[in-house]
Amino acid sequence: MFKSPDQALAFAFRMRNASIISIPSATYIANKTDNESTSDRLTQYDLHAQVGMIFSFLSRRPDLEQAYAFYLHGAIEEQRVAVKLITEELGDRFSKYDLDNMQLEKAVLARSVRDVRDKAGLTQHKAWKFRKDLADVLAPYQNSLMDALWDWLHHPVNSIE
Repeated sequence: MFKSPDQALAFAFRMRNASIISIPSATYIANKTDNESTSDRLTQYDLHAQVGMIFSFLSRRPDLEQAYAFYLHGAIEEQRVAVKLITEELGDRFSKYDLDNMQLEKAVLARSVRDVRDKAGLTQHKAWKFRKDLADVLAPYQNSLMDALWDWLHHPVNSIE
């Protein structure tokens, strides 16, 4: 169903707060005739079951991989919590930028080089280097999570941990 593990994660984060039955779908069910067959389509219950399974998988991954997923796709408050964990665990890798904890968290949360420059007080060049270093530091966690999720999506029975 998913073309990539990132698509599966994005789907899970997007769908987790959606209602299972909405007013339009309840109306559709009430008006549906008996000869219509939708057995090949996933229901809202199936979609929410997939979300639950993906989050169950995610909960069994190491903390920094979970933090990466919430940093990437979570709501803003979840991103802040994830960034706090990431900076506590990996903050020493950014010591050359001479940022305090709050500046470092703001820099990691920033969405662009310009935001990093403005929120962390770095020059444009250092902000660009910071973003590159951040991507390099997070890459092993991203790769590990995406590889494990992709394997799990293709072989869910064999990869239960």
